[in-house]
Amino acid sequence: MGSAFPLMLPRGLGRDEPPEQVRYFGSGRQALRALIEFGRREYGWQAVHVPAYYSPSVVQCIVDLLPVRRYDAGPMGPHPRPEAGPADAVITVSYFGEPPILPSTPATLIIDVTHDPVAPWLDQTRADYVVASLHKTLPLPDGGVLWSGNGRALPPAVPPTEGHLATVSRILSAMCLKAAYLEGSPLHKEQYLPLYAAGDAALRSTTVSGISDFSREALRVLPAQELRRHRMVNAAELTSGLRDLPGVMAHTRTFGVVLEFDSPERREAIRHGLIARSVYPAVLWSLTPEDTPPHQLDFSRRMLHLHTDLRWSSSDMRQVAAILRELCHRYPSKPYVGSAVAVPNPVTMPPDDQPTPVSPGKTTRR
Repeated sequence: MGSAFPLMLPRGLGRDEPPEQVRYFGSGRQALRALIEFGRREYGWQAVHVPAYYSPSVVQCIVDLLPVRRYDAGPMGPHPRPEAGPADAVITVSYFGEPPILPSTPATLIIDVTHDPVAPWLDQTRADYVVASLHKTLPLPDGGVLWSGNGRALPPAVPPTEGHLATVSRILSAMCLKAAYLEGSPLHKEQYLPLYAAGDAALRSTTVSGISDFSREALRVLPAQELRRHRMVNAAELTSGLRDLPGVMAHTRTFGVVLEFDSPERREAIRHGLIARSVYPAVLWSLTPEDTPPHQLDFSRRMLHLHTDLRWSSSDMRQVAAILRELCHRYPSKPYVGSAVAVPNPVTMPPDDQPTPVSPGKTTRR
């Protein structure tokens, strides 16, 4: 998963400076929760509108604060049209790092940029609020960030709670053990995976906490822009190895590679085949028919996301592409009748957009 990094502080050029006014919280969910509590109290927000294609666990963390209403929007469209009034808040999403299409609305606009929190297009985005989880793209045990794109007031800063620091301790333990495992120490995944799982579950707490001291200080030295470019170069390498596969479209994104299969059944067969070969894709997200329009549900059941961050090299990407090609031939395309989905052109990098090398450490074990 994207947040299960080993302990590492990679080297690289440059440092991303955060906005002048910013708040750091224990997680992206906590940052969003703090904002909605603040908006309800200070601005009288009456409801929050979320895209139909959105993380169910994020929605679950705010349903006790305000009524949640869904509007039809997702990574493949349509243009978002939430029926929101001036006393409401509307969340829109940067899917896989793509610039979101901002709805025209009198409501307060919140952009979730978890999939690319240092995207250059953010400098021109004048959203009321921008929120992100940090430990999905950076090798941190915790962290969420909140700022305003147009100078609006922010919730007060809060210190880290004892419970949150205990959670971070578990995750840091997992990160240390995983780093040792990757370096060849006589450890087993079963020794650190439960710590990751316990930490991830605890980060879903509805208690709002500040960020840990470890992550706050690490943010000062992490070359976030270089790590972003590393993801992009790896994503381009992986996509180049997946051309001309029948029944599969590979979309290059700054968060990784999105695979779109021609049927849910084939997606599932190849997903299990990847896991059997120690390649661990993500489903972003598993949605329910009760809350999701059919075309959004259809895409969620046909997609896989492959991470391309600093844990892997170009050679790893070529190996993954070879495994995928083998699996796609083992499970050939079959006719499928599903919702029609418009597919945009994949994003590509200009030829001169090359990364400054970073030092990810050894990744000979998976």
